[in-house]
Amino acid sequence: MTEEEIIRTTQSLCPECLTQIPAELYVDPETHWVMMRKYCRDHGEFKDKISINADDYKWQMRFTEEMGSTVEISTQPRSVLSGIKKTEKGCPYDCGICENHKSAPCICLIDVTNRCNLTCPICFANASAKGYVVEPTFDQLVQIMTHFRSMEPTPAVMLQFAGGEPTVREDLPEIIKKGKELGFIETMVSTNGVRMGKSVEYCKKLVDAGLDAVYLQFDATDSPETWKKIRGVNLWPLKKRVIENCRKIGFHGVILVPTVAKGVNDHQVGPILDFAKQNTDVIAGIVFQPVSLCGRINYEELMDLRYTTSDLKVAINQHTNNAVQNFYPIATTSKFTKLLAWFDDVPAFSMVSHHDCGFATICVVNDKDEWEPIENYFDANGLIKWANKVYDMVVNKETPRPTKMLNLDMSKYGSVLSTIGNFIDDMTNLGYRQMMKAYFVAGLLRYIRNPSKILTSKTFQSFAKLVFSPNLSTAGGFLQTKNLMIGAMHFQDAYNFDLNRVQSCLVHYGIINPDNPNKVLEIPFCAMNTVHRERLERKLALVGEHAKKPEVIQSEIETLLDNLE
Repeated sequence: MTEEEIIRTTQSLCPECLTQIPAELYVDPETHWVMMRKYCRDHGEFKDKISINADDYKWQMRFTEEMGSTVEISTQPRSVLSGIKKTEKGCPYDCGICENHKSAPCICLIDVTNRCNLTCPICFANASAKGYVVEPTFDQLVQIMTHFRSMEPTPAVMLQFAGGEPTVREDLPEIIKKGKELGFIETMVSTNGVRMGKSVEYCKKLVDAGLDAVYLQFDATDSPETWKKIRGVNLWPLKKRVIENCRKIGFHGVILVPTVAKGVNDHQVGPILDFAKQNTDVIAGIVFQPVSLCGRINYEELMDLRYTTSDLKVAINQHTNNAVQNFYPIATTSKFTKLLAWFDDVPAFSMVSHHDCGFATICVVNDKDEWEPIENYFDANGLIKWANKVYDMVVNKETPRPTKMLNLDMSKYGSVLSTIGNFIDDMTNLGYRQMMKAYFVAGLLRYIRNPSKILTSKTFQSFAKLVFSPNLSTAGGFLQTKNLMIGAMHFQDAYNFDLNRVQSCLVHYGIINPDNPNKVLEIPFCAMNTVHRERLERKLALVGEHAKKPEVIQSEIETLLDNLE
């Protein structure tokens, strides 16, 4: 029998008492799964499944390191307004954030209310089931947003509103507008879509206020029983209405967000992919979220319920005929995004998350409406390495030598070069930023596998724009054709909790400090939901009941769905 292989060690939590305990990740010699093992002196040993494919797991570790996507000490966050908390109890108990956090947040996440118009059996926040209301005032929301925009050396550039259900707040459009005024370049709302499905006018009001993306809860397609298991009611007619309403107002910023629970809706991965493919004029991508497991679960139940990103990868490729050759760790493009921001001369952000947090890739829907690997069009690994090299040159203020720039087969790339024009003929006449952009574009061409296809395919018309004018806006436009971003974020629970991941988290909750309302706490996503949420929300709970009773909400939803049929 093959010997057990220890891959790495970390710190975790005891699922029973939430005490910090050491953990190790190892390859099980019988299953070839990557497992986490930890021991609490009071509650014994715990094991959990991290990946069903050890080779892929080790590849994503190596790839993240090879691409230079590890955390840079210079990006360690600090707020001008609130500073960094000193470590007292140790991770993850000092979140606020503490001095052990390694990466600056890209996303400021705010629960604008814990009220909700659904009573879902599966809910990160356990919204509307707590018997108390937590809802920051408008001024407090401005305080939180200002905190994140004050971060040094890199302020958060993306803003996400969640809950509860954020659309139950009547002032949500005003909140979105204020976020844009404070300088967030991307504003997102995580929603069940109830209100957006009910009113096209409301959808337009959100978009007019500055909404850039809708993270739409989307756990199945036409499967009423599945919807009832995971959300308590069949929401399929409602979800279709949200898509139609967004189409009517010309909005192309819907991200489908399926929470995937093994044995409940994992059979819906394929149908969800197909629905997105059929609606690429509205849907920009899918972010799958394997469900976090709460409560006390024995080992056998845990193995039956645990659905990992590695399970998801298998399901995606089974359905798309292996259209995804590489599921890239989120941190892969960290330098690429910073380079594009530098080209735009706008605040940069670096997505240097832990390699276990999730993946993101592009799935191409070609002109024949078939799934196709993005690697058929260009060498993605080479492109990323080239972007990393150019970004390092920018950081070091290096100047390229024009005579060394091209080294291309002119018979193959001549048509592309003629499209670009003569902007690289005289590098000495360009400013440094424009010179480096030209240098990047010229080098980028060698990674295009079929130049004529890039320029003529409707599927890749926006890629041509990215080639000729590299910046954040054209990168976003890359998803405004038939290309779909396919990603996953596997949020942690007490069983698979990994402090290495928490310390590199990019999605931070902003919450008013209940012990000092003049300060803002900044808490990594998984630490908030596993350790801090209940304690903080109880302290912040409002006096009085202005959340509707669940049975009233359920009645309203059923009436709405009847009207949508």
